[in-house]
Amino acid sequence: MTIETDVKLDQRSLSRFLIYHNYARVSGIIGLVLSIAALAALCAAWGMWTPMQRGLLAVLALLFTVLQPLMLASKGKRQLAMEEFQIPFHYSFDENGVTISQQDQTQSFSWEEIRKVVFRRDAIYVYMSAVSAFVVPKEQCGGQFDELVHLMREHV
Repeated sequence: MTIETDVKLDQRSLSRFLIYHNYARVSGIIGLVLSIAALAALCAAWGMWTPMQRGLLAVLALLFTVLQPLMLASKGKRQLAMEEFQIPFHYSFDENGVTISQQDQTQSFSWEEIRKVVFRRDAIYVYMSAVSAFVVPKEQCGGQFDELVHLMREHV
């Protein structure tokens, strides 16, 4: 069984991936906990902090809850503006692995070369390394998303 799809990433899909990728790691969780703890400390003991301390706690509270997601969205927007993201990627999934092509370039990977696959309700993230992945949004699978999930679960 071969499943083929063309994917042209959009801002929403890439931003969701970047946020997932950053907050699913230990460093992202620690940052989020620090921001929540700073917000709790700021609210619980407002009167005991000096204005400078309140300002620092407010910045820390916003750092991983507001500022980092905005920076990730900006990074995604810059990435999508790059020339290679203007042309759709063609993915072909079969029993042997995945083949990715774009214009005249083609690259194939066996299932053993794939490091990790993350199944989300709106996309599949296929990691080729700890920091390199490709995103397959559900809405761009042409109704074959469930079949693709099944195929990947069988082989990865």
